[in-house]
Amino acid sequence: MNKSRKKAIFDISLWVVISAVAVLVVIAVAMTRAHFQQQEASAVEIFVEKGETLIRSFEAGLQDAADEKSRVFNMQKLLIATAQQPDIDYIIITENRGNIIADSDPSMVGQKYGLDLDIREIAQSREVRWRQAANPEGANTFEVYRGFFPLFLDSPDAKNDPEKKRENLVVYVGFNMDKIEKAVAADTRNTIIRIIVLLLVGSSAIISLFLVQAYRLTRSTLSRMRAFSETLVKNMPIGLIALDDAGKVISCNEKAQDILRLFCPDELGGEDKAALPVPLQDLLAELPEKGGLLERDVEVITSRDEKRKWETVAAEFTDEESSAGKILLIRDVTQIRELEQEVARSRHLTSISSLAAGVAHEIRNPLSSIKGFAVYLKDRLQSDSEDKKTADIIVAEVERLNRVITQLIEFARPLELKKEKTRVSDLVGHAIKLIEAEAHKSNVEININMAKQEPAVEVDADKIKQVLLNIFLNALAAMKNGGRLDISLGQGKDGFCVVIVDTGMGIAEADLPRVYDPYFTSKPAGTGLGLAVVQKIMEAHGGRIAVESSKGRGTQVSLLFPL
Repeated sequence: MNKSRKKAIFDISLWVVISAVAVLVVIAVAMTRAHFQQQEASAVEIFVEKGETLIRSFEAGLQDAADEKSRVFNMQKLLIATAQQPDIDYIIITENRGNIIADSDPSMVGQKYGLDLDIREIAQSREVRWRQAANPEGANTFEVYRGFFPLFLDSPDAKNDPEKKRENLVVYVGFNMDKIEKAVAADTRNTIIRIIVLLLVGSSAIISLFLVQAYRLTRSTLSRMRAFSETLVKNMPIGLIALDDAGKVISCNEKAQDILRLFCPDELGGEDKAALPVPLQDLLAELPEKGGLLERDVEVITSRDEKRKWETVAAEFTDEESSAGKILLIRDVTQIRELEQEVARSRHLTSISSLAAGVAHEIRNPLSSIKGFAVYLKDRLQSDSEDKKTADIIVAEVERLNRVITQLIEFARPLELKKEKTRVSDLVGHAIKLIEAEAHKSNVEININMAKQEPAVEVDADKIKQVLLNIFLNALAAMKNGGRLDISLGQGKDGFCVVIVDTGMGIAEADLPRVYDPYFTSKPAGTGLGLAVVQKIMEAHGGRIAVESSKGRGTQVSLLFPL
């Protein structure tokens, strides 16, 4: 009887406690949800009000100007000045077809924006609307937009004079959400902590009432956690190697095996750190001197003689006050580092281009003067004199410098393409006619393999002729003692392809990554700008250029034109 009663009381208490904890959870979740909704609504209201205020100030601040150019200039100037505020990502003004007429980033003027919206309907309305979008850097942006009605559109002159009347506009204001998101994240963390504390307090009642059951539950939980941890370590995307205090490898997950190309059996007690690559051994040796934690990028050579970059983290884990072992975390970042280098290279080339354009213009004027004086002196000297020969050399060198400067300016200035539907084979044929005489003189045989079916591509014909002629001349320069130039045209997987193969001297493998760099050349008389200009033209068309070569075995250049 007593045992039955105790069991009944025990069961009742269990359900009471469980119910109380469940009620606490429901209340905490409800309060948290209401809090988040309130925060979101408040943030939206603040951004909308601020956006509407800015738009109204733009409309009031743009007075009538003498002409369209002045109006656009005033809008552009006002947008740039306003966008300097720390919480504003961008400000954009478009006409009702989506063409950008003013932007806080002047380079965006003339491009399209807002095509996913009903721009014409928005341009007719003064209703403030909003959405969340991603800025060019990928961060979240709160965008406020509506029809834009500056004072010069509402002025009597604009209404009565058709020449002053303008189409309705749309203005977009993008606000940086970093501060809001950080505040929300901090509030979320605090809320979660409060919920956890509340649940821990409620759960303490269960622990105090069911100590025996908790022991069994703990064992079960530990077992599940162990299984989860083992599964997580086994399948985590980062390589993990654990070593004991004696340097024996005690654990090695599948990702580490893949990265290190090591065989890790079930029992790893027989493997010591000597099985690891030398850079990792050096890292472990330095670990005690660095306070038990060391991060470093290391470079290793694989069994296939490939250079790989690994991002590594080494750490000591301790048992009480003594070291219990070491942990290595490894991630292959070869491609990431290559991309970072490519980005840095692009930025470097951009700065060089801007500087080179200015320098080239400054050099041209004195060169013209030098050439003029040289021609003047040559005409006054005797034909067989050494001074006249010197004057001829000066004129020739000045002309060569002018050609180099022309190439430099062409490389530095932005490309303006005049695209039209064209057959690439026609452009190839035209470029070949220009080099036929030089090819015959150098004893170079030209073979052309045309495509059976050739679609028309939209390109700037003059620019593509320049590309083809540059590549053909490079090929001829590499075959001074004769050879063969093979040109194949065909439709590939990603577009229309032109493949140009020569039997010339080729390019050293070490020089291939630099063939597109300005002023890099393997030719004694080359400028090093040819392939840089070619690459620029192809990228402007949305196409690609690829160069494959080896020293003494010729060169293959592939051009891909998008369809």
